[in-house]
Amino acid sequence: MQRGAAAVSVAIFLLLAAGAYSFIGVAQQPEVALENPDHTVVAGDQPTIEGTTYNFTEVGDGSATAQWTNESARYTAEWAPEDTVVYEGDNYTVAVPNQSDPTEFELREVQTVDRPTVEQNGTTYVIVEEDGERRLVERSEYVGEPTVHSFSEGDQIALPDNDNETTVASVTNETVTIEWFAPRTNEVSFEEGANATLGESGTPYLAHFEQQTGGTVLQLTTDYADYNSDVAAQQEFHERTNGLWGIVILSGLAAALLIMLAFLPSRY
Repeated sequence: MQRGAAAVSVAIFLLLAAGAYSFIGVAQQPEVALENPDHTVVAGDQPTIEGTTYNFTEVGDGSATAQWTNESARYTAEWAPEDTVVYEGDNYTVAVPNQSDPTEFELREVQTVDRPTVEQNGTTYVIVEEDGERRLVERSEYVGEPTVHSFSEGDQIALPDNDNETTVASVTNETVTIEWFAPRTNEVSFEEGANATLGESGTPYLAHFEQQTGGTVLQLTTDYADYNSDVAAQQEFHERTNGLWGIVILSGLAAALLIMLAFLPSRY
């Protein structure tokens, strides 16, 4: 009698496990499918999105990369006081006046001496040899007055190896900022479900990748509700599937336990 009752219970648990397992086998996960994406692109496409042209160099499974060019990107160079910079082919020292709010600075020529020097009584002398005679000439007299160039905020200033129009943007006690504008290539990345800011207005687009005939396509949308509803359906599917797996596992364990208990020797 004990084993007969156990057999019936085992059969019930096995039916539960089999039914749950069968349901898992036929159930299909809902897909994320955007109804009306704003843009659909593949590798090599060059769409113009809100005034900016993007070159999609890569579109793969779950990630993509696009490049775009800012035709008037701002570049800067910063000089600190006492820095040595090149101007018109020569070396100059940056000099900022000791003021609370300076608006100008100077480039002072770095003078070099091509002869030996000697210090006497705190004065530097250059050793000059002419016609077999040796004499000492004060360094300041030998090199002469240094060349000095003065600049104010807003002035144009030429930089070496830079064909762009460069301007003195600002002057402070710590930094002289030089600016110019030129093209700059930028890169933007896309990942499944992540936002990417595109266009001149900086609109955030949500990325979704889909397998279509011929390969992977990238879909961009501003309809977040459409995407999120599909993702929520997938999460609910996984939760229910996990519940069914729980039934399969628990039913199998219960059936095995009943079988073991049914074959225990009787005490009577």
